[in-house]
Amino acid sequence: MFKKIPSRKISDEIVNQFIDLLERGILKPGDRLPSERDMAKELGVSRLPLREALKALQAMGFINVQNRRKTLVQPITKSALQDPISLVLDGNIQKIFELLEIRQTLESWSAQRATEMATEQDIEELGQIISRMKDDFKRGNLGDKADADFHLAISRATHNTIFSHLMATWYHLLWDCQKVSREKLFSKEKNRKLLLNQHIEIFEAIKDHKMERAGEAARLHIIFVEDELKKYLQEKG
Repeated sequence: MFKKIPSRKISDEIVNQFIDLLERGILKPGDRLPSERDMAKELGVSRLPLREALKALQAMGFINVQNRRKTLVQPITKSALQDPISLVLDGNIQKIFELLEIRQTLESWSAQRATEMATEQDIEELGQIISRMKDDFKRGNLGDKADADFHLAISRATHNTIFSHLMATWYHLLWDCQKVSREKLFSKEKNRKLLLNQHIEIFEAIKDHKMERAGEAARLHIIFVEDELKKYLQEKG
């Protein structure tokens, strides 16, 4: 993945190479970087300039170093979008409907695009998440994290760098939305099976490269969640 670095301006060359990989979508939000030793070997440099480059990348907000052992790629849109949207959505279920309205368009496009661009690895990742959803269903778990992971994985499968970064930035919002939605929707037992089947339908359409079917399945899934949430609020109101 990485290329050998010339001897001059080594740390700057590493930074430039990292940004190039990010722009081309080879590195994606949430990806874990190799260890310092492995990266230094792959780049053909010593650890000193590599550490300087990693510090620069962290200062620019491109990576997050956790416990000096785990280095993750950060969404490039994080600082601009995360906090303001979090404040607006916090504790306001009505704003979730606005998020769902946006998701109808975004996720329909995302599912359609994934039918064209998804690799075997992407399909495998989606299949693994579907398996987690089935396990959550059998155990009676809420399954909100697997739900959010599924939609995020579809965005990554589009291989649209900007879109995948946007969705990664909104991941915590998506997870919160899924948790609230599922808590309300699971008040009706039949909805548990319906939600699982909807996600399976989206997955199967992407795996089979059925563009229109995938887009429509994703759109109808969001509409279902929105309609059921409205019914729940009316019944409780």
